[in-house]
Amino acid sequence: MSVHTVRYVDDGYGDRRPAPGPSATYAAWVQPVGDAAGWRAPVGAQVGWSPPIRRKIVFPADAVIDKWSAVTFEDEGDPGTRWAVVDPPRAHHGASDRMRFVTVIVEGGGQSGGDPS
Repeated sequence: MSVHTVRYVDDGYGDRRPAPGPSATYAAWVQPVGDAAGWRAPVGAQVGWSPPIRRKIVFPADAVIDKWSAVTFEDEGDPGTRWAVVDPPRAHHGASDRMRFVTVIVEGGGQSGGDPS
């Protein structure tokens, strides 16, 4: 799984704009989340729209990721699907260092577009 971070650069008008930052590869665990993990129709399906696909990703505690990062991983046989991090990462502290990890919620599954590299 690859994490593509964002850095901020001068936009030429006295402000800053986001630009692609460094990328890193991690071993992580992906879990579906959302409307009871999909066991019933999404709330918006009755009116003709469907919500974006969401996943929770569990990273090692030392992962460098923020709310504006993008994540690329293989999803249902589609290599390189790009997902957008939609909530700030949450650090979880266990009883020991071995039980520490970071979770993020991503959504999209290719909806954020663009080449991940």
